[in-house]
Amino acid sequence: MWGAVDDGGPPDARLIAEFRRGDAGAGDRLFRRHAGALRRLAAEWGGRPADWDDLVAAAFTRVLAVLRAGGGPRENLRPYLVTTVRDLAARRHAPGGPGGPEADIPGTDDLVGAAFHTLPARWRTVLWSTVAEGRTAAELAPVLGVSPTGVAVLAARAREALRHAYLQARQSPEPVVPGKCR
Repeated sequence: MWGAVDDGGPPDARLIAEFRRGDAGAGDRLFRRHAGALRRLAAEWGGRPADWDDLVAAAFTRVLAVLRAGGGPRENLRPYLVTTVRDLAARRHAPGGPGGPEADIPGTDDLVGAAFHTLPARWRTVLWSTVAEGRTAAELAPVLGVSPTGVAVLAARAREALRHAYLQARQSPEPVVPGKCR
């Protein structure tokens, strides 16, 4: 289940090379090839189906960023993805709260960081990828399994939710609890 995949399509090595040359469609084909197995793996950690999808999307976001930068595997992508999903899942279920890309935000104890942590994982992933990493909607579309327009809509909703969470945190005398929306 976690090794090389023969689905009749081009091998991972070819798709990885095409993706590194800028073919976003190759990233989409890699996602479609591996997402189902990764979703089953994510389900082993519990949670809701939406959480599984968020975990798979976060793993693909990270792995495709590594591939784009020239790192990562050259041939078989699945073991690399499995390791990334397990790492992200372990961080999210570790004592002390969620991990993932948002854990790298400096000053997460400030109001912005606290407000950011109240957002759903999918919105945090979209915000982190578009704002901190500078990725475009077209780049994220195959990773998240939606159209570029869908990514833009998600990003707009996430920005608006972050704005509201921040304003609420500024006005509220009670501390903002990560993962809890008011």
